[in-house]
This record gives sequence, structure tokens and C-alpha cells, in this order.
Amino acid sequence: MEHCAFELHPGIPLEGQAIPWPVERMAAAHSRFEPVARAEGLTYAARTRWYNSVPAHEAAVWADQHGKGEDFRRAVYRGYFAELLNIGSTNVLAGIVEAVGLDPAGLREVLIDGRYRDEVTRQFEYARENGITGVPAYVAGQYLMVGAQPYETFRQLIEAAQTQEAEAGMEEEDKETETASEV
Repeated sequence: MEHCAFELHPGIPLEGQAIPWPVERMAAAHSRFEPVARAEGLTYAARTRWYNSVPAHEAAVWADQHGKGEDFRRAVYRGYFAELLNIGSTNVLAGIVEAVGLDPAGLREVLIDGRYRDEVTRQFEYARENGITGVPAYVAGQYLMVGAQPYETFRQLIEAAQTQEAEAGMEEEDKETETASEV
């Protein structure tokens, strides 16, 4: 699996902001997502604030470079979705990297100098260019699935991509056989 950064709420200040939705819309969004999360054994809390995810994406690229990208992302997801932490905060991210065994001072340096900002911006552009409109999003072959989905839907996506790949492989073999017989 390869991760690609996606900025869900562009322009949010680092300190975050109140979600500008009516109470009814927030309740409807929670009622759609919460059962899916519960069915998969994931803890999910109803949020009232959005936070700027850019620093977390930059930190994830840095954590990848240190072999702890998966651990870091899991801790960020838990912090954001279950603990309602501000993942735009350098202090919050420093605590997360320390919890996964990385150097918080190293992360602070990277965030201050913007070392991975261009890479994260490139990933944002890639996501937009490929039709990704929300998270999570999964790309398998030429198929795109956006949003939290039940396991069965995810399995169907993978099977469709595998079938597509197998059919493409057979077509390629047929072309090679035709070329060889023409020689």
C-alpha cells in the first residue's frame, strides 16, 4: 500500500476552526460514519473542529524516511478520529513521533524548515488530478473507491482490480504471440 496525502479542508488555520455546519448536518455525518467504524472495531468520536492536516502529512513523509510511517499514521488517525487531537500542532505531532520511537526534535526541525512541503504539495496535486475527493480513498488498478466502506466492498474492489490486471496480462501475451508468429 502506498499513502498519498490529501488535504480534506484546505485553508484551515493551524489552530483549527469550528466546523461550519449546522448541528443537524454534523449529526447526520456522524450517524453515517460511526456504524461503519464500529463494525470495523475502530474508535470514533464526534468532532466539532477541523484541523490543518498539512503538518501531519509532512511529518508522515519524514516518518516514512525513518521506517516508522505506518506506526506514525496509525497514531495520527487515532489521535485525530478518536482523541480529537489537533494534528496541525507541532507539539501534538512531536508527542506522537516520540510515542512511536522517533526523535521529536528532528521532527520539529523538519516542520520549521518545510523540508517535505513540496513533496506533500505534489501528493495533493496528484490526488486532485486523479479524482480523489475525500478520505479514505483507495485506488486499485483503474478503480477508485472513496469513503469509509465495509470490508466486503473493499474486497470487491481488490478482486475487480486483480481481474482487470489478469485480463490485461492475457491481452499482452496475445500481442506477443501475434508478433512472434509474424516474424
